[in-house]
Amino acid sequence: MPRPIPTFCGDLVTLRPIRIESDANDYFAFNLDPEMHQWTDNVPFATLDEARAELARLQDLRDLSTWMILENLSGAIVGRFFLCIEEREGRRIAGEGNRIARAYWRCGHNREARRLMFDYAFGSLGADTYETACWSGNLNSCRSIESYGFLLFDEREEQFRKRNEKTLMRHYRMVRAQWLSTGR
Repeated sequence: MPRPIPTFCGDLVTLRPIRIESDANDYFAFNLDPEMHQWTDNVPFATLDEARAELARLQDLRDLSTWMILENLSGAIVGRFFLCIEEREGRRIAGEGNRIARAYWRCGHNREARRLMFDYAFGSLGADTYETACWSGNLNSCRSIESYGFLLFDEREEQFRKRNEKTLMRHYRMVRAQWLSTGR
């Protein structure tokens, strides 16, 4: 039986569980943009069925919860967000990953989605730490992550499979005290 994934509503976006059939068209469309994949290990979907299969795969992952990001004004799917929780070194760690359609970059959609995830991870799931990472060359992501108050805690060479080269991966962290100090 799948675990329940709650829905979160903000002023700009709603995060809700995946609905494969109704989400597939929007998910396929915004993933056609090659710019969306420049800093990922994947490529644009070739078919709508590939988008459906990816949504089904994400939905079935037991150690990961995935939400679709809907713009409240239009009802369009503008991205996806995932969160996983793990116990490490006596701490409860939330890890995230997200993707926003390029047409919605720098419009506040990801900022609000991440704020909703902070509240859920720290407030409801009891996370001690919230972590994310990006390639050092992905300057837009680095700046975005840093603008939320994440602190760089590690930077190391990792294999970037798509480019078949070692590249610096930047690992960021926010601790509960930082989240509490923001006034949520």
